[in-house]
Parts: sequence; C-alpha cells; structure tokens
Amino acid sequence: MGTAYQYKLRPNKEQLATIEMLLELLRRQYNYRLGERFSWWSENRCPVNACPKVHANSSTKRPSRLLLSKKIWSILKTSFLPTS
Repeated sequence: MGTAYQYKLRPNKEQLATIEMLLELLRRQYNYRLGERFSWWSENRCPVNACPKVHANSSTKRPSRLLLSKKIWSILKTSFLPTS
C-alpha cells in the first residue's frame, strides 16, 4: 500500500491574498461558464414530442474548450500576473 503524505500550508499575507484572488477568479469563471451552458441549452432545446430532425439553431456551435482556455489565459496574463 502506498504512503500518502500530508502537508499543511502556512502562507504569508501576500501569498494568502494571491490565493484568495485566484480562487475568486476561478469561482467567477466557473459561474460564467455555467451560465453560458444554461443559456446555450435553453436556446437550443425543443420539446421531447416535437423535436425536428434538423434544428433551426443547429449552426450555432459551442466554442471549444481549447479556444476558451487560450482566451482566459491571455486575459489572466495581461490583467493579473506580474510583469518581469
């Protein structure tokens, strides 16, 4: 059986502020993306007993995760990460 190590973090005030900022950004991003998924679903759903074979909004595709992650990373780099 493997050994599981546990470490306790003791960040200083600056590190704690950075961690809290990143957690807040992640929470906002998660909620935003969840809202996007719900709105996409509500725009593209149809009743179970009357769903056509070709939906009128079938041309609207969800953006890929790779594209979204590139956009998010560029925003984070320009806005929050310190420049060297």
